[in-house]
Amino acid sequence: MKVSYNWLKEFIDLPLSPEETADKLTLIGLEVEEIEDFGSLLEGVIVGEVLEVREHPNADRLQVCDVNLGNSKTQIVCGAKNVAAGQKVPVATVGSTLPIKLDDGSNLKIKKAKLRGEVSEGMICAEDELGLGTDHDGIMVLDENLKVGTPISEIFELYEDTIIDIAITPNRPDATCHLGVARDLSAALNLELKKPEIRSGKAVKDSDDISIKIENAEKCHRYVGKIVKGVEIKESPSWLRNKLKAIGVRPVNNVVDVTNYVMYELGQPLHAFDYKTVRGKEIVVKDFEKEIEFETLDHVKRKCSAGTLFICDGEGPVAIAGVMGGVDSEVSDDTTDILIESAYFDPGSIRKTAKEQTLQTDASYRFERGIDPNIQALAAERTAQLIAEVAGGEIADETIDIHPTETETHQLTLRKNYVNLLLGTDFEVDVISNILDGLELTEVSKDKDTITFEIPTFRPDLEREVDLIEEVGRLFDYNKIPSPGHGIFVSSEPINDWEKLNQKIRNTALQLGLREIYSNSLISEKDAALYGELDNMIPALNPLNKDNSTLRPSLLHGFMKSASYNFNRKASGVRFFELGHVFNKDEEGTYYKGIKEEVHVLFGLAGMKYTDIWSNEAESYSVFDLKALVNAFFKKLNLTDHISSKAADAETLNYFWGDVKIGSLFVPANDLKKSYDFEQETFVAELSVSAIAEALSVIPEMKFKAVPKFPAFEFDFAVIVPQSVTAGELMDAIKVKAGDQLESIDIFDVFEGESIGEGNKSLAFRLQFLDPNKTLNIKEVEPIIQRIVKSLEKDFSAKLRG
Repeated sequence: MKVSYNWLKEFIDLPLSPEETADKLTLIGLEVEEIEDFGSLLEGVIVGEVLEVREHPNADRLQVCDVNLGNSKTQIVCGAKNVAAGQKVPVATVGSTLPIKLDDGSNLKIKKAKLRGEVSEGMICAEDELGLGTDHDGIMVLDENLKVGTPISEIFELYEDTIIDIAITPNRPDATCHLGVARDLSAALNLELKKPEIRSGKAVKDSDDISIKIENAEKCHRYVGKIVKGVEIKESPSWLRNKLKAIGVRPVNNVVDVTNYVMYELGQPLHAFDYKTVRGKEIVVKDFEKEIEFETLDHVKRKCSAGTLFICDGEGPVAIAGVMGGVDSEVSDDTTDILIESAYFDPGSIRKTAKEQTLQTDASYRFERGIDPNIQALAAERTAQLIAEVAGGEIADETIDIHPTETETHQLTLRKNYVNLLLGTDFEVDVISNILDGLELTEVSKDKDTITFEIPTFRPDLEREVDLIEEVGRLFDYNKIPSPGHGIFVSSEPINDWEKLNQKIRNTALQLGLREIYSNSLISEKDAALYGELDNMIPALNPLNKDNSTLRPSLLHGFMKSASYNFNRKASGVRFFELGHVFNKDEEGTYYKGIKEEVHVLFGLAGMKYTDIWSNEAESYSVFDLKALVNAFFKKLNLTDHISSKAADAETLNYFWGDVKIGSLFVPANDLKKSYDFEQETFVAELSVSAIAEALSVIPEMKFKAVPKFPAFEFDFAVIVPQSVTAGELMDAIKVKAGDQLESIDIFDVFEGESIGEGNKSLAFRLQFLDPNKTLNIKEVEPIIQRIVKSLEKDFSAKLRG
């Protein structure tokens, strides 16, 4: 936002130069992007007369002009289409300097030059090139009665200013006006803030002049109307034009200019209707259930979707609420009576409409950030008084104020100890109070340790105690906070169990040789369609763009996209993991009804495990590499004995904690890989961290035990089972029948062949038994093995293999 240095000085007695002011603004969090001078004495710029215009012999878009400068004649090459013989024009003669910034930061100095072979001595200027406005459509044509050679400085009332361009963060709507910026400066510099004097009219809900009704109070919290009758539409006085031109706003007429002036002064967007065009003398704020076509002030017919909020009169829409007025109700030269609109619109509604129409106006820029919901009547009164000052007319005594949704202030308590802990300071409560005094926070109570403030509604960003602490730090100046002499001491509250679990998962994945990736939780509709029906997905209400329109139902998209990116850059294989949020439809929901939000962890392997080198042949990752990795992960989290697995199909293995599904290990389909433009072997496991946390909350903590004094007894056996029986099912059954003495179980051989019959397979198991008090022998282990074999024969039709 462009801020005028001269304008700021009307609110505070600034002791700083423009450059020092810019530095201070950056230090207090209002980052300055650029400083530029506006206007100048324009020495060397005089009135010239175009004598002749002819085509440039070597350039189609240039023209050669003979120009009379009074004491001499000169030739100037000009590219403007509107230049013509007989015109009086502003001419920057050789040696003069114009307020046009070059790349190195200096201003443009006019020199004698050759343009495509033709000599050019000077420059015929456009309005913006002289700093007299923003028009660049062509050269500036002057009054034909002006004397040739007259300095431009004698013709125009030149206005000099310094413009400070500030990058306003979305959380600071109060800083989108000169009063808000001045308030911050006054607080930081301990200066008095001088506000404009505004007389208040009588507030009413009903008026004989006009009826105002809000049908959608969710989207319009407040609507204030003020009438001024008998105005004369004309050019604004120079003080008003100059202020607007300095900040890059094109003057229109005295009424429209006042609404823009007050918006930049107080931060409240306003609109002026031609009162006689308001049909039925009625204003209704409403939306429609169907698409509406509406022509805005820029003479563009726009299709507005159902739900767009409109300002309507007795017969139909007259403005898109908070964005732009309509062509039929704009102020014209014939306007005599004015209806001033000052309203509060829901930020989300305005943001959605402005984005849909690709139309960001000065008004929508402020509304979508959230303006002060309690300044509307004040701004309407200020506007009416200024209109009466510059356009004449009589202000109605009544101010119509419809306010169905009121916004109350809230209170925040600031602890001295917490302020000093976070900032590294040693402030007393009175010092903190003095630092924050200029922000217009109302002090409710104070003792030696705390202060309680009432937060004004123009500061919606102050929600928590730490927000107030940030205000203390930025206003005091972080550069003034001394570094501790004993080194840096960081004290923080202990992290909770959820944060510890996330840290442990991340650290475990890194220890297993995986690299972490971060991907966006918003994906495109096209990508979302790869993972199911779009009706089951959750769309973003106000997507930034089409590539970020849907909440991801899984972490798989991020892995596939990252794998593709690496493979396209000649990576041979990838080992990735990601910890992140996923979103799915659910009747109950987690934080919002209908939306289940969980944290998942994904492990993914793709491509080559080893490349072909002298010591070994190339080898791709296999599903068993990922399964071993997942098993190692469960072991690290002490979940191995509490997790079971079951094959859902040939490509998917599900993991369970009791009846609760923890997640799945699966092989992405070839069609899915093709969508991401790679073909390498790929294996993925995605687990619910929320479910893991639930399991860990009831599972006893891991306990270490002494190294056994006696050796384990090892026993091998093999069984023949149908192909449909999985090894996991057999292992689970063996664990149940083996009892507490079973130390470990492994598969060391899998065999398929004609010798064991078609449709069968042989699985060989190695079991280790351990007794802490003695060495086991075959006589003690054999009954356990017999019990296991009988159970496998009964439940799985297994046959002991000789």
